[in-house]
Amino acid sequence: MIDKNIFGGELTDAPNDHYRKFFEKFPEIETLDPKEWKIPQLLGYFCKKYFETYQVKYKFKFNSSSPSKCFEVFQIKKLASMLTAKPELLKDYIDWVYRFKVIKAKRRLTSISFMTIEGVVNEYKLNILLAPKYNGNIGRSTPLPIEYIVPFKEAGFFAGTYGDLSFLYQMSDMPIELNSAFEKAKSLGLDVTVLSKVV
Repeated sequence: MIDKNIFGGELTDAPNDHYRKFFEKFPEIETLDPKEWKIPQLLGYFCKKYFETYQVKYKFKFNSSSPSKCFEVFQIKKLASMLTAKPELLKDYIDWVYRFKVIKAKRRLTSISFMTIEGVVNEYKLNILLAPKYNGNIGRSTPLPIEYIVPFKEAGFFAGTYGDLSFLYQMSDMPIELNSAFEKAKSLGLDVTVLSKVV
């Protein structure tokens, strides 16, 4: 039996019956196949992961009297438009974000909007979701996730593709600023070993 208290909008916290009915669908994640999940189940799963990570319930904004128009639902819809509408893949994305991104955050994240940061979504899309499409091979023209581009831009170097990055990485006398940019990109998840395989 799942503990309903782990979900952000505990039934007693619901501001009206609409939210109460909405929150009552959260525990269905334990019985429904993820392929059948809809927005309430995706939010329920998000709230479960949040509780497991921080040992506190996620706090809903309750910015609308209707759950279908609330901030959290808007963010799930936004994520679906950025990534995919398939709920099982959105569940995998939520798992990935909590495993690789939330753990690195210096403070407790308080808004679901961290799930829809463009650089994070693009990194997942390129390195996880589309990886089978590339069969593990990243080409010279494969675009870099935005969060990898930023450190190089800040250091005064242009790198928009893996080909650009491969060229910079092969510099025999690498400037300190460039080396620092690579270190920062590696801390964000860049695997520099792929650069030697770029064709």
